[in-house]
Formats: sequence, C-alpha cells, structure tokens
Amino acid sequence: MPSQLHVRKLTRAIRFGCYLGLAAAAPAWAQDAAPAASGDAARTLDTVVVTAGKLKESVREIAGSVSAVTDQQLQDIGAQSLADYIQRTPGVVFNNYQPGVSHVVMRGIATSSGNVQGQPTTGYFLNEVPLTEPGWTIAIPDVDAFDLNRVEVLRGPQGTLFGSASMGGAVNYVANVADSSGFDAAAEATVSQTKNADVGYSAKAMVNVPIKEDLLAVRAVAQYREDPGFLDNIGTGKQGANDTQLDGGRLSIVLTPSEATTLTWLSLLQNIDNDDNNYQIAGLGDLQRDTALPEFTNTKIAVHSLRLDQDLGFADLTALLAYQKKQQDWRFDYTPIRGAYNADLDLDLTSPLYIDSGGESRGKSIELRLSSKPGGRVDWLVGGMYFDSDKDLYEQIGAQGAAAAFDQSSLFGPGSGAVIAPNGEIFNSFFTHLTGSEAALFGEASFHFNEQWKLTVGGRLFRNKVETTSTQVGFSTYPGDPIVSTQQTKEDGFNPKVSLTWQPSSDVMVYGLVSEGFRFGEPNTAGLSAYPVPSGSKSDSLINYELGTRTRWADGRLLLDATLFYVDWKDIQLRLQTPDFYNYASNGGKAYSRGIEFAATWRPVDAFEWQTTATWQHARLDEDLFILYYGTAPAGSQLPGSADWTVSNLLSYHFDALYQPTLTLTHQYVGSGISDLNSAVPGITPNRQGNYNLFDLRYRMTFGTTDVTLFGSNLTDKRGITRTVSETNGTGEGLVRPRTYGVTVHWRY
Repeated sequence: MPSQLHVRKLTRAIRFGCYLGLAAAAPAWAQDAAPAASGDAARTLDTVVVTAGKLKESVREIAGSVSAVTDQQLQDIGAQSLADYIQRTPGVVFNNYQPGVSHVVMRGIATSSGNVQGQPTTGYFLNEVPLTEPGWTIAIPDVDAFDLNRVEVLRGPQGTLFGSASMGGAVNYVANVADSSGFDAAAEATVSQTKNADVGYSAKAMVNVPIKEDLLAVRAVAQYREDPGFLDNIGTGKQGANDTQLDGGRLSIVLTPSEATTLTWLSLLQNIDNDDNNYQIAGLGDLQRDTALPEFTNTKIAVHSLRLDQDLGFADLTALLAYQKKQQDWRFDYTPIRGAYNADLDLDLTSPLYIDSGGESRGKSIELRLSSKPGGRVDWLVGGMYFDSDKDLYEQIGAQGAAAAFDQSSLFGPGSGAVIAPNGEIFNSFFTHLTGSEAALFGEASFHFNEQWKLTVGGRLFRNKVETTSTQVGFSTYPGDPIVSTQQTKEDGFNPKVSLTWQPSSDVMVYGLVSEGFRFGEPNTAGLSAYPVPSGSKSDSLINYELGTRTRWADGRLLLDATLFYVDWKDIQLRLQTPDFYNYASNGGKAYSRGIEFAATWRPVDAFEWQTTATWQHARLDEDLFILYYGTAPAGSQLPGSADWTVSNLLSYHFDALYQPTLTLTHQYVGSGISDLNSAVPGITPNRQGNYNLFDLRYRMTFGTTDVTLFGSNLTDKRGITRTVSETNGTGEGLVRPRTYGVTVHWRY
C-alpha cells in the first residue's frame, strides 16, 4: 500500500494563535540533563543523565550505544527539525524526504530508504511514549528542537525495554515539562532565504507558569515554520512548488501533591502540509519536476499522555497511559498510466489521472513498571505494556470527467455504477480496516559484583496480532458486489539481552553486549495493482553483538568512544514494488551489518571545542535474494538506506570579546548507497543516494538575554541526493535543501 496520506489544510495563523494560548511551566522528570555551562563542555557531557534504560543513568555509564544531544547542543547548531541533528550521531543515516515521512536508519538495518510496508526498523518515542504503533505506521512526528531537553539516540536493537519497531535502534525525544519552582519564558524567530525559493520564516514561543509553588505548573510551547519550496514544477507551472508548512505545539501540566507523587500530562499537536513532492525529476533542469498535478502530502498528529511517578520507598512505580491519533492524505500523479486505462476500458479520459491514498490511525497504550532504588548491589526493573491500534486506510483512482468517460464506454455504459464517488471522479477504490495489538512482559537486572564489574540480563516476552479486512469496489468489481477479504498475522516470542561491563577506573569503561530485536509481520492486501502479491510478511529476527569502550582523558578535556558491532538479520521483511508502482511486504533471505562507530570531543582550551563522529559499516545481503517481477539481488549487495561511511564534525570558537561571539562550523559526509533492493538486481538502473559533503557556518552574539545568530547552510550548494524513487513521471530524487542564509533571534526570560 502506498505510504503517504492527506489532511485538510487549516488556517495556519489561527492554529498558531490557538497553540500560543495553551499556557505554561519548566523541568520535572524529563529534565535531568545538566544545563550548558560556560566552563568545560567535555566535562558537561559527563553529567548528562538519560532514561535510555528506563532508569536515570549517566550516558557514559550505559552498556550500550547511546548518544544524547542536549538542549545547548541543539541551540549551538541551530537545529529545528530532526534532519538538523540526527545524522550527527554515529551509526545513523537520515533518509531525508519531507517532515512526517522521512526515516532514520541505524547500522544499515533497513530494506528501503523510505516508508516500509510494515513497522519501521527504528522506534520513535516522546518522553517514552511509543509513536510507532503496531502494524503499518501512518506517520512519524518531526518533533521540533525548540524547548527540547535532549534527544536520546539508542543504536542497536532495543526490543527488551522498548518493544517492537526498535530492532535497529530508537529515538527518544525528551521534551521539557512543567516546573512549579518559577516562571520561565522564551521566544525565537528565524528569517531565511533559500536558493530558488521565497523567504522562509519560523516563530516559536514557550511560557512556563507555576500555578502554585511546589504543587502545580503548566508549560506551553507553540511553533510555526514555513519552508518555502525550491523545486519548480513545469507541469503545473508552479515555481517553488514544494512548500512545506509545519505548525503545532506541546502542553504540559505537572501536579506534585507530595514529594513521593508526581503526575505529568503531556500533549503534542502537529500539522504538516506539503504542497508538492520533494523530488526533483532526473534529466530535467536543475531543481525541476514535472507532474500533471501537485503531489501533496498532508499530515495531522495528536499525542496525549498521562504519567504517574510514585516513590514506594523500596522501589519506584511508573504508570504511563497514552492516546494518539494520526491522519495523513497523499496524492500521486498517475497520468502516464492513463493511456493504458483508456485502451483497456474503452475510455476517453483526457484530464490528469491520480491516486489518492491515506488513512487514520487511533492508538492506545499503557505501561506499568517497578524499578529499584539506585545504589544497591542489584538494580532491577520489571514491567508490562499493552498497545492497541485501530486504522482505516484507503487507496483510490480518479480523474475529472471519469463519470462521462465510463458512461460512454462500450464496456460499461450509462449509469453503470462503475464510478463510485459523489464527485464523479473516483472509479476504483480499495479500503482496509486494520487492528493491531502488542502485549509484553519485560524485565532487566544488573548485578554489581564489585566496583569494576557489572552483569546485566534482561528479556521481553511478547505477543503480537494484526488483522485486516479489505474491501475493493469500482470498475474492477463491476458488475458484481464489492470484494471483501480478511487476513491475520499472530506471533509470540522472547527477546533476551545480556551485557557485561568492566570499569577499571573512573576514566575507562569497556562493555560487551548481545541483544535481540523484533517487529510485527504485516498482512498484504491486493490493492489496486494489476499484479498478484504475496499474502504478507512475518516477523524477522535480528541479533546484535557489540563491544564498546568509553574513555576520558586530559582531566575530562578529551572524550574518546568506540564501538565494534555485528548484526545478524534473518527472514528480513522486504518492501517491494510491483511493475505498476504498488508496494507490498514479503520476507526473504539473510543479511548482516558489521562496523565500527567512533566519537570524540576535545576541548584543549576553554574557548575551542571539536566534536567528531565517524562510522564505517558494511551492511550487506548474506545470500541471494529473489525479487518478484525484477530478478535476483546477489549476495553481497548493499542494504538500502545505508552508507558505508558517515562522518560529522563540529568546531566552535568562543571569542573573549564584547557580546560573547561564537563561531561554529559544522560538516557532514554521507557515503554512497541505494534506496531500494530492486536497485541491487543486475541489469536494473539503480536508485542511488548519498556521496555528498555538507558545510554550515553560524556566528552568534549575545545581548543580555537575547542571542542573535547569522547562519549559512549547505554553503557549497551541494545537490546531495537523500533518496531516489521510481515514479510514473521518471526518477525522483530527494534533495538536501539548497544553500540557505538567514538570521535567528532567540530570547529567554
């Protein structure tokens, strides 16, 4: 089933005003990262506390590959969306397309650089609330970096504690929540100019209001961003066709009736409107595409959660309830296929032919867990969770004038009923109702043999179920009744995890880890393809082995970390495509990924800091893979959405001068890769991506409580290809945003 969906546009100014009126307050359970200090930044990294293991631990004491991008680091690089910071962590490739439908790939564990047909291989969470529901995920929120406390990036399978859809890794956004200790506020505005585009801008605000000290507080965040289009659509005549508007906000309410009890409400609302696809068409002029109609994608997301943290004396209880609703609608230009419909059905369609695809999902989740107090010989955690998801999906073909064309057809005739929509345009539809559930019991315990040695064991017992009911109606079922079919996948299993940590001194830690990951299987529906497809996919299995070290040198001014990993992946879930451009899920073959991740932070003097990461990985098919309708991808073929080499650098210098000026230069390199497994088949022109360098420069000055930053992004104006797809109109290439200049003003109370 095609992967994008549509939401009716609302008046953005009204939305922004409504979100601003939500109300406000500051830190609670989520705000454990130390604030940025003017002193040694390398030392500051030592104090970052994360909840990656669902316990509060220093990021440098966790036996696993965890990175934490703090609020100060996000501000230093001017991060707004996920694309601005996620790829700066080791082992990560971000297949950037457009907000809501872009995907993170960790350690090369993916079979597509875009939407997968079932669950993605990377899990996404907001303050531990899962954002990737059972079954096919409708959309992923692109959480704005403004007023985030930090972003935790967990590489390698996280199935033991985080469940399905995290077999490659997980991203946990940690948003600031309300703080009753005092009033706080901040605001930020950005104006920018992108090559071949109109002026872009964003406006963001936060207010934190203590209703009653040490008892009740409210915090609200409102955001609006306009990213003007830089692609010209010569088919529709629209310049800057791929405009994107993103608005939304967060609301947090924290009640602390006693020192032992904290109740936290957190809501996220987000609306994303993409006026046209972010692909340029290969072979046309620079920054050009050509379709008969705009290919929009509109997304609406709402996530609400209620969290209880209760100190029971002997242990801590956490209860987390959440509800989420997602909607997405998408249009795809199918006009190049129009001739085949005219010939096969004796039609005379002359207007553009389109496919509308989309749907809505509703999800409810609950998690209960009990964890020990820190500092004992044994640290332990036990819990259970349940996630229930209900979705309605659609896929339909239409064109203006379809009713008249079918009435005049010799195969159908007047009043045939082959056109099934009141607008007289839709003549074939496919509807799917999907329900999915995940139930699990999980636990983890760490045994401290002494101050140097620690053994951690854990596991997750799970049961998954996905059911679909599909209905096909239109000319393909004429003159009979609609065709209704049902399918189901049901699986259960156990995911273990074992790690051993050796810490000979406070400056050196070495660990070994073995962990497993999993995700749901996915039933296929016949859809509107003229080609038969398999019944669906089952869960794939993945085992991760890694050996890592974290070291601290020169009295904390130099941090060096390295991780060796090997991933064994069997029965891999595949996102494949029929010759008429419909996607379906299947299983096949084996794959592996091996590599090394390296990260360093060096601050030789207080004024200068250099952060660098580098990853080499070899993600490959381990055996030949037959792909229906295309051929065989040979063993040794690169997995899609990955790159053998990724490198990032951040160099900053703080001048000892008036207004505390700071100059920051950042660099990213992404090696070459492919975007789908079809590209690995000999004789097929591959859809390639990657193999580009990006350079950004920022100059910040501080005037009391206000920072003013001048910035330039993609300074060399590189046409970095982040994803390539086969479209009816040609080969679509997703691009890094062209050279952009601008200014950001950030005010804090």
